[in-house]
Amino acid sequence: MNNQIKNRDGSQRRVGTKKTVRRRKTVKASGKNADTKRGAATTSVRYDEYGRPYRVRRVKKRKFRRRVKEVIIIVIALLLAWGVFVVVHYKPFNTTTINNVKLRGVLKEQIVFEGPDSEYIQTGKTYRFKVKDMVKDIFNTKVTEDIDAKSIKVKVTTNGVRDYVDIKNNTIKVSDSILSGSRVDVIVSYNNLNKSYSYSIKDNLSEEIGKNMIITNPNEYDAVVNKNRHLPSNYKPKDLVEANVDYAQSNLAVRPLRKEAAKALEALFADAKQAGYDFYALSGFRSYKMQVDVYKDNIAQYGSEEKANFYSAKAGESEHQLGLSMDVTTKEVDFKLTESLGNTDAGKWLEDNCYKNGFIIRFPKGKEKITGYSYEPWHVRYVGKTLAKVLHDNKLTLEEYFEEK
Repeated sequence: MNNQIKNRDGSQRRVGTKKTVRRRKTVKASGKNADTKRGAATTSVRYDEYGRPYRVRRVKKRKFRRRVKEVIIIVIALLLAWGVFVVVHYKPFNTTTINNVKLRGVLKEQIVFEGPDSEYIQTGKTYRFKVKDMVKDIFNTKVTEDIDAKSIKVKVTTNGVRDYVDIKNNTIKVSDSILSGSRVDVIVSYNNLNKSYSYSIKDNLSEEIGKNMIITNPNEYDAVVNKNRHLPSNYKPKDLVEANVDYAQSNLAVRPLRKEAAKALEALFADAKQAGYDFYALSGFRSYKMQVDVYKDNIAQYGSEEKANFYSAKAGESEHQLGLSMDVTTKEVDFKLTESLGNTDAGKWLEDNCYKNGFIIRFPKGKEKITGYSYEPWHVRYVGKTLAKVLHDNKLTLEEYFEEK
């Protein structure tokens, strides 16, 4: 098919392959121009490759543009409405100056409580609680002022602990006499507002050691003595007494314990007897000089100081000098200090229940690298019921407890 046609000037031009269909439109007309309008009603309609008339496509484009314009108008109207709302409700152009800080818009006032940001607090230290009046604007700019300490009330609510806590205005200071692991619950009040805080007592070991690795708190029940934390050669507790229990030891010099530990040992042995087990006390307090002789004997027994130091403590490094430790035994193991005690029913009962009276197995099995000593199921150490329960429940040694953050 020839797709070329002639122009008026005689040249030729090529036409596309689009289909052209002639349709007649019936036009109602009257008067002298009726014939003219009938002739104008004959039009040519071109179709695209999908069979859609070009005129329909143009109509759709016009509708799309109209909808886009409508959406834009709606968005602009919403933005204007939001802007009016912000101006009316938040008043961003209003300014207020407080403490040389310029705040804008509507201000919000809030009372903020601040206390020690830690799970633990230490004995002998002063801790301060603050209450602040905070003003904040719509841009989150804040201005705070401290409330007068005299207007703040601090109250310790834990039974049995109040006597160990010194309260002055908005501060507290815990006495060294309180046992580690004890809970201290505090309520801080201002006007009709209050906030509760809860802490555990745990001292920092690094702050309780002086020159030559000598500890500064030997009289505390949670004092830690080991190869890196020593006792002075002249240290001896002032409240040593002999517990009213059965002994497998004729040497009266090694029977005593500190008064509170001795009472706890009596209760421990009574509980054991009720459970069907008879324990005997073998060795309690040992002086520095006495420990020198014990260590020499162990060197002779094990053949070298290195080996002896795994099974015995040097003078000044022994917990026995604290007057808080007791070596116990039973008839079942021939009144000896032996690891086999841990395999007996009595030894297992002791490990599972001694914490109820404030004792721990000081050198437990599997913790030799931490304590520095071999497993000793016979060596019980008094630390107080609160701390003993924490150590037992979490399977911790004293070193692990105080080093844990």
